[in-house]
Amino acid sequence: MSPVRAFVGDPFLARRAARAALDAARERAGVAADAIVRLGEGSSAVEVADALGQGGLFGPAVLWLDLDEAFVGAGHTAARNAVLDALEVAGDADVVVLDASATPARQKRWRALGELVALPTPRYAGLARWVAQELKEAGVAVRGDVAGALADAFGDDLPGLAGEVVKLALLGEPVTPERALEVAHRPAARSAFDVVDALAAGDAARALGLVRGLLAQGEAPVRVHAALAWHVELVARCTALALRDPSVTKDEAARALGTSPYPTGRALEVARRLDEPTLAAAVRATVAADVGMKTGRDPEWALESCVLTLVATLGARVRGRA
Repeated sequence: MSPVRAFVGDPFLARRAARAALDAARERAGVAADAIVRLGEGSSAVEVADALGQGGLFGPAVLWLDLDEAFVGAGHTAARNAVLDALEVAGDADVVVLDASATPARQKRWRALGELVALPTPRYAGLARWVAQELKEAGVAVRGDVAGALADAFGDDLPGLAGEVVKLALLGEPVTPERALEVAHRPAARSAFDVVDALAAGDAARALGLVRGLLAQGEAPVRVHAALAWHVELVARCTALALRDPSVTKDEAARALGTSPYPTGRALEVARRLDEPTLAAAVRATVAADVGMKTGRDPEWALESCVLTLVATLGARVRGRA
């Protein structure tokens, strides 16, 4: 095992992995948690050198070095480089470093000093794969694309996603996408699917009822609109794919768009009933509402007006095919 291991990349993932590595180092050294030398805010090269020299009769020193805490903001290049220089003589000490924001130059230096563990933030389909792995490791039994549903609802909020996985594990029951979103209590993201379905069916009463229900629960109009606009855009992109290849599957569409299969599958169901001009008009309506909200128009009225326009646009297309 390298005497120096540096964890970089996504702040949440890097910190979590670094703390796990620190626990493993402590167990290897056979020392109590309070025997770990912890350096963070205000740390200097002198303190690092002193900490590295604390090993001896009772085994090698275990050092936790949090550079994200030690050097906040700009203007610390010289001091940070001095700390890295001090680590050149780590010896038998087991050093765990958190440097989530490490530049390429520092990452190169960490490789030279020992081991670099890079954990980038997962994106798009990679995010759903990450959630799926978290669910598997937590022992959550899933039915359907639970990972995709959570990734769609939380986006790149990795701490939120990890916390949600813990909650689902505590349920001790098989989990469906619908159940996961119910437990997560992310109403704007969850109901956006249902709003789009109602819009495409031309059901103005249901669409408005869902939107007003979200507002009554305390959801901000801007947030509801953002969730709705994202799903309308996804439907539009699925429409373009379906027009090129009517037999395109949910998984194929998700790979092509870099999205999760769960929301993509629902969007594709709506997209198969629509055409490109109709979706273009729908996208224009969501953009107009966004502009209105940002230029002083009453947010709730802008949102409801957008819904009515979308019903007229999407619903007319469905009725025309009837």
